[in-house]
Amino acid sequence: MTFGYALALGLHQFATIVWVGGMFFAHVALRPALQDVIHGPERAVLMLAVFQRFFPWVWASIILLWASGGFYFALALHGQAPLHVHLMMGIASLMTLIFIYIVVVPYRKLKTAIDHDNWPWAAAKIVLIRRLILANLGLGLITAVAGSAGKFLLAA
Repeated sequence: MTFGYALALGLHQFATIVWVGGMFFAHVALRPALQDVIHGPERAVLMLAVFQRFFPWVWASIILLWASGGFYFALALHGQAPLHVHLMMGIASLMTLIFIYIVVVPYRKLKTAIDHDNWPWAAAKIVLIRRLILANLGLGLITAVAGSAGKFLLAA
């Protein structure tokens, strides 16, 4: 194993943990706690602040995942990827598109709704973002399993 290969794999895992772990935390711990403690406009404002801090990390993770995955693909596999790698890349493409949609459509509308004190609209955008993040969380967990155990599962 070369240093470049090991570095690419390590960075790939780091970016996966940041993105998927962040989604897991937000959905399983943060959201239920907010529902119990904070209500009304304050919750929408807090969620916007959370997204403003988390989304740059997601962008960095996406860039790192595609760069390290591409490097791994080119260096280690010489363009001949096993099925689980194709599965990971396909799901990663879908996850990336979902995240871009989140940022371009409901996240921007959430900011506009909050700027105009339109709290019902803000709440609706948060619900949509939550559902899309939940979909990406499921896809991310499947991808993590495919990446870590795929060659063993598909060989069985």
